[in-house]
Amino acid sequence: MSAITLHPGDPRIPERRSEALGLAPDADRRRPLWALGRVEVLGRPSIGIVGTRRPSPHGAAAARRIAFEVARSGWCVVSGLALGIDEAAHLAAVEAGGETIAVLPSPAPLGLRYGARRLAEQIQQAGLLLSDRPVGTPPAAWSFAARNHLLAALCDGLIVVEAPEGSGALITAESAAGLGLPVAVVSAPYGAESAEGGLRWLQRAQELSLRLTEERSPVLISGEADLRAWLAVCALSLHGQFDDPFGDPRVATGTTHVEASGLQQEILQRLDAAGAEGVVEGDLSGLSAELPGALVASLTVLGLRGLIEQRGGRWR
Repeated sequence: MSAITLHPGDPRIPERRSEALGLAPDADRRRPLWALGRVEVLGRPSIGIVGTRRPSPHGAAAARRIAFEVARSGWCVVSGLALGIDEAAHLAAVEAGGETIAVLPSPAPLGLRYGARRLAEQIQQAGLLLSDRPVGTPPAAWSFAARNHLLAALCDGLIVVEAPEGSGALITAESAAGLGLPVAVVSAPYGAESAEGGLRWLQRAQELSLRLTEERSPVLISGEADLRAWLAVCALSLHGQFDDPFGDPRVATGTTHVEASGLQQEILQRLDAAGAEGVVEGDLSGLSAELPGALVASLTVLGLRGLIEQRGGRWR
């Protein structure tokens, strides 16, 4: 398959992704993108997962579990195809039958180690390989930082799994926060050196948010419940349903309000018909043909309002 060149203004690039073309820190602010795979995945709701090349066993396992859950929930997983966390995230997304985008410092296969080429082929089938460097151009030192900025711009939320100080993952986190995206950092075992940079970045970012009274303060993810709640925040933010994504849920007015209320009303009707027995979440999945995460987002809003609750794996 030959590479596809995507120029600024290309109709295959969704409007909300168009900024990605202007984020590379070089003189040519209108550099095109080079892609291999399925260009349509650029329009999918996407979650970035980044981290160290040398993760602890805990970090590698966390990346796999998180990416699998994210992909299974219908989000496209975005990462950088580096060793460690990136590779674990891509592989888990493929194993979940989901879509994934690998943002590279140079078009594949240039710059890819031999072990990554097989995964790159799988990603090309399940999603997209993407770079802002021309085909045939080897990676330069600055292209890795450019890759991190581009990766952030292609996400609707970003998760950092173990990142040491000064790592590219923290550059990506800074870029994502600067774009106003929800950012989460995964908790780590006490004393895990590979995670110290990410946890310190989280502390600094939260302190800065408090001083500036910003609403989108990064959060810590410690388990599946935290991840699901954070993905719901990303979905609500993407749908325009949160005026304050990390405060009280306030459904916006206009078309989005009608669509969201309609889905929530369907959920309430289904639960009312089920009575005390309740309904497992999987049985509700057919209600929503909207963007991935819409069902979880609506369940979260209804739960926060006290209209429904989850007990024993069933919603009532």
